[in-house]
Amino acid sequence: MPDPGPTTAPTAHPQLVAQLHTIFTIPLELTHRILTSCHPWDIAAFSRTCRLAHDLVQDEYLWRQLWHLYPFDDPQAVLKHRHAVNLPISPDLHPSGSEWKDVFTRRLKAELVATMKRGDLSLVSLRDKKDALQVFVSIIEEGLPAPGDLSTQGMLTSISVSKNIQWLERVLSKSKLIAPSIVVFDSPPETGQLQAHIRSCIGDAEWANKSRRQMSDRRNKSRAYVYDLRNYDSKNDYGPFRISGDVNWVHAEHLINVVLANLRDLPQNLTHARPPSSLESLRPYTAPGKYSPQDWAGIEGTWRRYVCFMDYRDLFAFNYSDIADGPLHPKFFEDPRFREATKLIEVKLRIIPEAEIRFFESSEVLPSASPHHPPIFFAGSSKGVHGNEAVVEGYVRMACDGTARWRFKVSIYDQSPQWSSNGVQLGNVGSARGVIGVWTTTTHEQGDPVGPFWLFKVEDDYSENLMEYT
Repeated sequence: MPDPGPTTAPTAHPQLVAQLHTIFTIPLELTHRILTSCHPWDIAAFSRTCRLAHDLVQDEYLWRQLWHLYPFDDPQAVLKHRHAVNLPISPDLHPSGSEWKDVFTRRLKAELVATMKRGDLSLVSLRDKKDALQVFVSIIEEGLPAPGDLSTQGMLTSISVSKNIQWLERVLSKSKLIAPSIVVFDSPPETGQLQAHIRSCIGDAEWANKSRRQMSDRRNKSRAYVYDLRNYDSKNDYGPFRISGDVNWVHAEHLINVVLANLRDLPQNLTHARPPSSLESLRPYTAPGKYSPQDWAGIEGTWRRYVCFMDYRDLFAFNYSDIADGPLHPKFFEDPRFREATKLIEVKLRIIPEAEIRFFESSEVLPSASPHHPPIFFAGSSKGVHGNEAVVEGYVRMACDGTARWRFKVSIYDQSPQWSSNGVQLGNVGSARGVIGVWTTTTHEQGDPVGPFWLFKVEDDYSENLMEYT
């Protein structure tokens, strides 16, 4: 939203001049009441008619009223509820005092940029594009906690719907800003990370209105990234992370694309669970279950886990032949002989003391960045469609970027772990959207397989059949 700065009034029709004069002579409170009936864009236009109009709309009380009428979530409620459950807070995102106008206009400017047509968007500066993306990511990361059993932390809430999320869904549904083609060659990497972060959160909606060719190209591009063994080493902890330790949202988006595309390939008569796809599912504590200071991540309970993997012969050919660096890299997956499998597994977890962990050395357990969110250690079982059970152990911690990180190992024969997985919680702590990440071996030897997984929580009495499909 352009800053309503003072201007010299243009030559106006006498009747308009008379109307403006009337506005400036009536009580200020009545003028503000009238302005709150207008759309914020109309107020911005009004502020440009003359210096008096500009000065009139600087009152923070006016912008506070507009904030609640637009509407957005009450920032004081967001602050209160997030503080009650010790979730991180960025003060610049929640206005108070003299900040209502600045935060409000920043959001509206982000909406303006995001809903521009593709041609107009090309004229917007990279700085304004990045600022708009940061606004959207911040709203996702600092969501209003959902109602739930949070009484153990002294918090009771009846706010079932987030107005911020409703606004974000409306804006992003019309936006070209998050399209992959909008990133230009000279844009900073952070802009691409922000776009990928938002696309990762949109989920299924990002695939809407795409042609079959577009969907196939996108799927193959993501496969080429996910199954490229060069994208995994100790520097990124064999997962969707960057050397800095932050989430690599470009990697996370590719993981999501592969899983979602594989789910679309499932036969219609094959019923299967799906992780929730709405933006509401990114809010804190939207996953089923109870939460407490001891289980701030909502670990205990029943989960579903999708695991995708290539035939090992295909994986080897893809990584260790001329195809690996050639122009047909993504086209490899269009060969009718290519095979990729998708499994739906049941996982049951319970919290255990750190001393009972067997599969992790003490040097492997990374500290939590939040004193309010100490590492939670868990154990449990993993069962596939054929009924074979495996032992699961792992832990969850809070990272410096405010994301919940999941790390676990699986032992098929209950002797030593064969498989390891690293992932990041999508959205906020306890989100119904779940955890996206990478599985691989525990030894991390050259040529070992990798693949995407998606872990999400369900009700304990959930009866959906497990599945394995190639």
